[in-house]
Amino acid sequence: MGSNNTPHHAVAVVGAATAGSEIARILAERGALVVVFEQNPRPYGKIEDGLPRWHVKQRKDEYEDINRRLGHPNIEYVPLTRLGRDVDFEALRTEWGLSAIVLTNGAWRDRPFPVEGADRYVDRGLVYQNSLIYWFNHYPEASYNGPRYELSEGAIVLGGGLASIDVVKVLQIEYTLKALARRGISEDMVKLEREGIEPVLHAHGLKWAELGIKPCKLFYRRRVLDMPLSDIPPDAPPKRADALRQARAKILEKAMRKFLFEFQDLSVPSGIIVEGDRMVGVRFSRTELVDGRVRTVPGTEHDVRAALTISSIGSIPEPLPGIPQSGEVYKYVDASIGLLMNGATAVFAAGNVLTGKGNIKDSLTSGTEIGTLVAESYLGLSGIEIPIAEEIRKQAHAEGERIAGAIERREPLAPGQVEKIRARVRERQRAVGYDGDYRAWIAKTTPPDLQ
Repeated sequence: MGSNNTPHHAVAVVGAATAGSEIARILAERGALVVVFEQNPRPYGKIEDGLPRWHVKQRKDEYEDINRRLGHPNIEYVPLTRLGRDVDFEALRTEWGLSAIVLTNGAWRDRPFPVEGADRYVDRGLVYQNSLIYWFNHYPEASYNGPRYELSEGAIVLGGGLASIDVVKVLQIEYTLKALARRGISEDMVKLEREGIEPVLHAHGLKWAELGIKPCKLFYRRRVLDMPLSDIPPDAPPKRADALRQARAKILEKAMRKFLFEFQDLSVPSGIIVEGDRMVGVRFSRTELVDGRVRTVPGTEHDVRAALTISSIGSIPEPLPGIPQSGEVYKYVDASIGLLMNGATAVFAAGNVLTGKGNIKDSLTSGTEIGTLVAESYLGLSGIEIPIAEEIRKQAHAEGERIAGAIERREPLAPGQVEKIRARVRERQRAVGYDGDYRAWIAKTTPPDLQ
């Protein structure tokens, strides 16, 4: 792609976190000028904003790995710049003269709550998972100015995957901390997550029942054995597949014992309960599985009231004007290399944008026993810590190598064109107050009380 001094290609990478920084580094090492656009001040994406803050060491380790990758001299970091808001996608594709654009901006959009009209009550009784975890990760910071949530006891959680277990853990831990604070006891969130609620209470001479907490309840539309807590390989023989389904039930049981939430399977929302301008509950119907498909059982409607309902049914990529979609995911010209659009500036996608999956666990190694081990490690049930971002990075590395190969086959840019791109980058960096010193910028934009 050219020497470090004379790049023959210029590539925009949109999204700077694990996948984006890995792909940017591969392209930079091959001699391309890489412009990394990041919507936030800091480049850590779901590691910072979507991975609950009890993963203390894993988050810090990945922050430093991302910093190291983005420190390459061929990489230009452009913070506080969101595609579609601050930079127009069509302009980036047709006017900048880039060799390629690589979208690694993840899957941040929550799937809509499955009752028509429910979204009118967002932040008025209905909260989405991504917003909740963002709040949970940042609200202790003195400088935090985002949405704030009052976590009413007895909340309804709609989900079934690992991300929904994260949500119930947040609720149960926050409920417990507040109940202890009312008794004049200060406890540690990380300790509650690592040891479990009851052992921490016992250390204070307390029992769960004495706190009088109404636990949250997780509702899932299929059976426990169908919960996507660990994967089953498509070629698994029937006996092995059945054993892996049973392992899912054990994961849920362990989580319930450790964090004391309630669970109801075979339940689907069929309506919402509204009082005034707030959503105050969900009308559920029972379901049954017929030939593997979920069917709502007529006449089984029943109301479950709660001041707070949290929807955790998955995350999908944000639609971008100009990029064709097929359902919830982008439409590919060549999915084997993640090619979305051809032309003078090729457009690729990688990471969770490519898979259409938005949760950290969706990118981890899964399969047989490894899937169960990873799930239990992620949920804090095994006492083993795994490097959560490692498999995301490996996947991104493979995608980056394929994309780099495709870009290298493209016509090189004239040196004057590369300099014009660099000038546009400098203009945007100045507009957001970034002077090109990446480490100094990270130090300046990191809250002193970041957890």
